[in-house]
Amino acid sequence: MAKQSFGAVSCSIARAVEVVAQRWTPLILRDLFAGMTRFEDLRRDLGIAPNVLATRLDELERHGVVERRQYQSTPPRHEYLLTAKGRDVYPVLTALLAWGDKWLAGDDGPPALLVHTECGCVTTAKTVCAHCGGELDAATTTATAGPGARPGPGTAVIGAFLARS
Repeated sequence: MAKQSFGAVSCSIARAVEVVAQRWTPLILRDLFAGMTRFEDLRRDLGIAPNVLATRLDELERHGVVERRQYQSTPPRHEYLLTAKGRDVYPVLTALLAWGDKWLAGDDGPPALLVHTECGCVTTAKTVCAHCGGELDAATTTATAGPGARPGPGTAVIGAFLARS
């Protein structure tokens, strides 16, 4: 049975999941942010089947998240570079990292640390209001229908729920 696409769902989370949250894709993005750009390096690091990696990279390229550039002609070899759209995924990955470090790191602690290059301190992701700088969490925010809201597949209940609020 074919998987249902989230691309047409009137929900930004569903649409983002369609692009960046398939199995392996967040780890491919993690490696790209770390500076690994070559197919074979990504494949070796992740231990991923070449066909799966090629499919994920093709999808990221199709969505404008990465750009493929040839760096060798014989045999043809390519590297994958994050576009501006791809670089904008970074806060999402660091939020996942922070959650994983808090809830899943275990007794040994986090396997990787983020160091803020401007101050040199170890840090973690924090989501703040773009207007006032206050911290955003489930207790300090509420959702309301936006201009693109519409009930439909994937939003049949929540769309009507948000429209009432």
